Amino acid sequence: MTSFSLRKTCLWIHRYTGLAMAGFLIIASITGTLLAFHDELDNIFNQRLAYVDELQTPQLSIASLHDKVINRYPEYGFSTMPVTIEPNRAVVFVVDKYKGDVKVEPEPLFQEVYINPYSADIIGTRDKEQWAWRNTMWKVFWLHRDLLLGDIGKLILGIVALVWTLNCFIGFYLTLPRKTKNNQAKQNQNKHATKKRSSLLKRWLPAWKVRTKTNTFKLNYDLHHAFGLWLWLMLFVVAWSSVGFNLKQVYQPVMQAIVGLEPRGEKPNKSTDLPTLNAKVASQNTVHQNTVNQDVVNKANSIAYLSAQANIAAQKNGLSVTQLLGIRWIEEDNQWQLRFKTNQDIGKKGGASSITVNAGSGSVERVNFGYQSSSFGSKTDQWLSTLHMGHISGGAGHLLYQIFLALVGLAVAVLSGTGVYLWWKGRQQRLKISQNIQKGAATVS
Repeated sequence: MTSFSLRKTCLWIHRYTGLAMAGFLIIASITGTLLAFHDELDNIFNQRLAYVDELQTPQLSIASLHDKVINRYPEYGFSTMPVTIEPNRAVVFVVDKYKGDVKVEPEPLFQEVYINPYSADIIGTRDKEQWAWRNTMWKVFWLHRDLLLGDIGKLILGIVALVWTLNCFIGFYLTLPRKTKNNQAKQNQNKHATKKRSSLLKRWLPAWKVRTKTNTFKLNYDLHHAFGLWLWLMLFVVAWSSVGFNLKQVYQPVMQAIVGLEPRGEKPNKSTDLPTLNAKVASQNTVHQNTVNQDVVNKANSIAYLSAQANIAAQKNGLSVTQLLGIRWIEEDNQWQLRFKTNQDIGKKGGASSITVNAGSGSVERVNFGYQSSSFGSKTDQWLSTLHMGHISGGAGHLLYQIFLALVGLAVAVLSGTGVYLWWKGRQQRLKISQNIQKGAATVS
């Protein structure tokens, strides 16, 4: 009767699940490496729309550029505005998400409008769904997110991510040195405990190293072990956060049990039904503009006013505003809302801060600091998604993390490739042994 071996079982699981995942992980890793520099590469592919000639004349205000866009496309909603203008870049206005009610607004034929900040000329629009050179990075993103297969692709990648997460622990276990039978050590197990621990670490150390002067098999073996150990924590973060993006029915209860992540309920109508800054017809635009101009905070001064209020609120809490992220008009409440990042916030998405101001009176209605409004579970969730998407730091720190994230993507490809190679060489060896046994049996008979 064959005795059960935990190590052999884990090796079998690791080998064949890794083989099954290899193709998906290679696709995800290569696209992920590119997505670490999504904005930079997107501007290159989309340079005809993204870049403008820098002129010596002053740039127009964001408010006046917004007026030009909503007058040009009165049938669409543009409730958000950017907060900064770069010297040689077009200003981009994003169309509000289509909610499927054709009685309210038509399904947009594009998602972005590009406008020249010096002349207010509309450069063009972009439909990200279209197969075109300028949308290359968006196709890379959707390939990375759902294999260009929609919900089916997300489910496949979610299952792969879950198996990958489990494989992180199995792979780590397999790098540990095997137990050695030593009768003398058993007899003196209470002696020299420190020396024995050092011996274990000493035997584990080769798994962290890559031998350069060796054959191809041993080089691939070392790369597979060493890369998995050096980057283990980041590989786990990427794998588990991928489960969070694609397989929430597994991710949510596990995170709720381990770190107390609150269940994500439905958002109130006020936040899901984003109002539009522009009215749906030209005549309504004129009436709305006249009304806004009577307010203390209007489109023309909204960015300056809310950014000043954000700085005041941050300073009162011992914080500093590091980046303004965007501003939007909440028409149904007659309010302006500015999203910004403080030095204590996690990332630029769910963990960012916001301030809401009443347009009529200029009074601050509410301030939400991202680092305060989140529980430990939510912060853990935010860190996982932020580390995965690369929304970390700014300036040189952000660039360094982009490079690191790209290298992690390449490392995943190396781990998958070396894993397939090791399986293939092992299979050849097993077949050779099997053939030798059969030959020996035939000779005896």
